[in-house]
Amino acid sequence: MTTTHDITTGTVEVEGVRLRYRERGTGAPVLLLHAGGFGEWFSRVFDEPALDGVRLVEMQRAGYGESSTPEGHVTFADHARHARGLLRGLGIERATWVGHSSSASMALQGAIDAPGTVERLVLLEPAPSPAGPSAEELVRTAVGPAIGAAQAGDFRGATDAFMTGVCGPGWADLVRERLGADAVERLLRDSRFFLTDEVVAAMEWPIDEPTAARVTAPTTLVYGDSPATTAHEETTRALAGWIPGAELVVLPGVGHAMTLEDPPAVARLIADAM
Repeated sequence: MTTTHDITTGTVEVEGVRLRYRERGTGAPVLLLHAGGFGEWFSRVFDEPALDGVRLVEMQRAGYGESSTPEGHVTFADHARHARGLLRGLGIERATWVGHSSSASMALQGAIDAPGTVERLVLLEPAPSPAGPSAEELVRTAVGPAIGAAQAGDFRGATDAFMTGVCGPGWADLVRERLGADAVERLLRDSRFFLTDEVVAAMEWPIDEPTAARVTAPTTLVYGDSPATTAHEETTRALAGWIPGAELVVLPGVGHAMTLEDPPAVARLIADAM
């Protein structure tokens, strides 16, 4: 595992937003963009020795962890622009972008908006847009109840409804096991931004086949073979058919929480894709 003296931490201000990051290593730059709901989804992947040969940057997006929360609404295009600004602040003009869930969609938007800044895309179970048949069930059983609970001020109940729907009923035990006894409380703090702003951005985000066909970066799309729902598999497969030359990879034994379920496998997958 990586030792602490190998790691640099800091903040970069982009468009008035303070963005926290960690980085380590030298070599080809790789950006880790965490999924919605928690700024630490990639924390264990960041430490994996399979990625020792790259310059690895893990950022906390606006609204998460030690990054600041903007006053206004933040779209997926805004998040992608923030990521580009952070990389520029670190002297990186072009990188491989690794996105997970909603951040996979943000990485895809970044590759469409500024193709010269994206060397390669590794997209782990993008958020369900395009939406397959299972997405309607996911909205009915998890997303809708979560939004309703959040609007009523019950953020703990909202978080549990959403996380159970997308990651399965054991999500809290997994988070504690991988990231410590107080990790669920940190996730609950982060989930407020997700449930009040990012879910809106996800519903606003448009993607269709002609738009996806504009992606020029080599793209690897990944889904786990034991997800709590099939909504993310349907989306991942659809995007693999739309993005020119995209590679589709099935990661065995994991679901939507794959970055915590099997960090070594995710790290090896990223390294192999480069």
